[in-house]
Amino acid sequence: MEKYLSIYLTTPASRSLISANGIVGINMATTQTVKIWYKEGKTITLTLSAVMAANDNSIANFLFNEIAKTQEESYVGTITYIPTPLPKPDGAGNNPTITSMTIA
Repeated sequence: MEKYLSIYLTTPASRSLISANGIVGINMATTQTVKIWYKEGKTITLTLSAVMAANDNSIANFLFNEIAKTQEESYVGTITYIPTPLPKPDGAGNNPTITSMTIA
């Protein structure tokens, strides 16, 4: 079953679909990027509009939880819409948006 995340990119303003299937990891690669790792070896790097504090994993954790929820859906072709700006669970600081996405 294909599952997708619909991510709004603020620069340029557009929505992109990325697969939620085959993901083996997600982490804060830097204080301003989140990296999603696929079992085939591909990666997607999401660049944030704000710099997060060192060791702040809240955005990666939020995306991980959204991916997990998508995988729990029993429907085929499920699309989970990622809100913008992204919520920070601790409520502190600026809520970042995703400004760009790089697929490698």
